[in-house]
Amino acid sequence: MQKQPGFWILLVTLSASLLGVRAGAISTAEGTPVARSAHRAQAPSSSTGEYVARASDCMSCHTGAADKPFAGGYPVKSPLGIIYGPNITPDADTGIGNWTQADFERALRKGVRKDGAYLYPAMPYMNYTKMSAADMDALWKYIHGLKPIRNEVPKNTLPFPFSVRSGLALWQDLYFKPGPFVPVAAKGEDWNRGAYLVEALGHCDACHTPRNMALAPKTKEHLEGGEIQGWYAPNINGGDYSHVARWDTNQFVTYLKTGNAPDNAKVIGPMEEVIHDSLQYLSPGDLRAIAVYLKDQPSEQNPQAPTKAYLPRVEQGKLVYENNCSSCHQSNGQGIKGTVPALAGNGAVTALQPYDVIMAVLEGFPANGSWGAMASFANNLSDDQISDVANYVRTAWNNNASPNATPASVGDWRKNATAAPVNAKSMLCPDLEKDVLEPALKDDPASLEQAAREPSHMSALVSAYKSARPRSSKAEVIEGLSTAYCRVLASQPISEARMNAQLADFAQSAATRLVGNAKGD
Repeated sequence: MQKQPGFWILLVTLSASLLGVRAGAISTAEGTPVARSAHRAQAPSSSTGEYVARASDCMSCHTGAADKPFAGGYPVKSPLGIIYGPNITPDADTGIGNWTQADFERALRKGVRKDGAYLYPAMPYMNYTKMSAADMDALWKYIHGLKPIRNEVPKNTLPFPFSVRSGLALWQDLYFKPGPFVPVAAKGEDWNRGAYLVEALGHCDACHTPRNMALAPKTKEHLEGGEIQGWYAPNINGGDYSHVARWDTNQFVTYLKTGNAPDNAKVIGPMEEVIHDSLQYLSPGDLRAIAVYLKDQPSEQNPQAPTKAYLPRVEQGKLVYENNCSSCHQSNGQGIKGTVPALAGNGAVTALQPYDVIMAVLEGFPANGSWGAMASFANNLSDDQISDVANYVRTAWNNNASPNATPASVGDWRKNATAAPVNAKSMLCPDLEKDVLEPALKDDPASLEQAAREPSHMSALVSAYKSARPRSSKAEVIEGLSTAYCRVLASQPISEARMNAQLADFAQSAATRLVGNAKGD
């Protein structure tokens, strides 16, 4: 019997798109503005529509070659293949020259193309749905007025069934709520303007909010940090664990404009392109509004306590640091002002997760103005040495981050850095909520395996889960059960492809039972 695109297939498909959303790591710095990426086209002159395009960061994903702005072809790497940004110039054959304004607006507000196909959420329509009518009209006129460029964009390299889009309809039904931006009357003009720029045009949560098992944003952890293409997009709300809270408004505006912030550090990673292609073009008033809004956002996130199990390895990391890093970053972690970034007090170093330290060591980064280049240590240091040195710098010089880097995590990120697929098992199985198997599942792997084989048992399992957690939405039921089953499969000696297929069938079965019982919800 041929398999139909299941819910878990959808989730894995979305992992290919959502992990490709481009924005990312905050590292911080004083110094020169962000340098131009070699493949980026020169910005056209200012206009209302162009300003909306810049604030929405359209050029980043829709420009492959520098001489073909907005003509698509930019390859977004994902764990399962490559997704290419489409041509959005008004070329009739290879772009959107045959689209009407209504077609354009439906794509941005509802995530549906002219031909009726659903868009992957790598296109942030979940945010653009909030765009004002005036900005939408201005953006259409600007895009429609661009020079038509014939550019046949390569086809995505996602294999079947991940290339199937029809399952996205179910995802939208569960997670997408279209609607306009609604100002908060009790807040001031700056705050509301900042909210609109962050939540609608700038789509900051696409990277800075963690994802659930269905790769949808965890709304309760809004802007509290998430992993993107191997980098860590950190907490950018006003909570105590965010460097945003410790910057004053002027310092924050400087960072958004130039990539430079206090403590002799500098922007690295995909966030560099966000500043280069988008934020540096915004007005001082709009940048200030963003800062005002973000600094006022609440956070329930608490710093992690150091993990004692890893503390002995920190001393090993000190030796690695002294032999490989101290000549540039100095023994006190202060670096060289304006030339070598400090590691002491650096927000990328002390983020909740160690990903940015790991990726910087693995990939290095090029020179940027007065800032020197950093060579890759991927061929010089082992996974153990990189995790050790990451834990050392995260805890030295009064850096109070958790030493939570492990050799296994470095191995996964090493694959990402070298463009190999990320280990699917670690990608698909997030940490379980401590009560996810209780009381409905009773920590019983056999029950999950039986549900995977027998539809009648799946119905009973779904009912038990809903009874135990009556406030769970349909999406949360699917996520909880699929998370639990994912952990069961991850412990078995099966291939990643087989694991994905079994998860797809399991989630499809759970979704079918929930839809069938929808009238009883």
